[in-house]
Amino acid sequence: GGCIQSLEVARLFYAVGYIPQNTIRIVMFLDEEMAQRGARAYADNPLNASEQHYFALESDRGVTCPTGFSFDGPDMVVKKLKSWAPLFEPYGLHRFYEGGSGVDISFLKKHGTMLAALVTESQRYFDFHHSANDTWNQVNRREMQLGSAAMAALIYLVDKYGLY
Repeated sequence: GGCIQSLEVARLFYAVGYIPQNTIRIVMFLDEEMAQRGARAYADNPLNASEQHYFALESDRGVTCPTGFSFDGPDMVVKKLKSWAPLFEPYGLHRFYEGGSGVDISFLKKHGTMLAALVTESQRYFDFHHSANDTWNQVNRREMQLGSAAMAALIYLVDKYGLY
């Protein structure tokens, strides 16, 4: 679901004609649950290491209703990102806090990348995740789209106004 949410961010930008000031890359990793080989290889790839990964956003908490974002990085940047919370509150996103960002992007932190994660309503997470119910017909399309829209809004703000 998080992979589809990420692809949807790019589609939303295309649909509204938004041309980002920065490169936006959608990356999907293999082996997240065990050894994180995909995430490690991406972070340690010399081609990627020569680039500045300014901001990384992960969606790996299920595709239920979004409730906000968590941030991992310098205090002054976290403070700026949290200052945007009022823009999201009318849409039910009220949790903007410093904390974990997700294992898939965690390896970029050593390169100075600001990390963030979409936070979702967690009560039904294990009804699906790691269960026989983890199938596409169980995904609530609207909830997944709300998460994509929230991610797109945060990425837009970071792209337009920067982190510093």
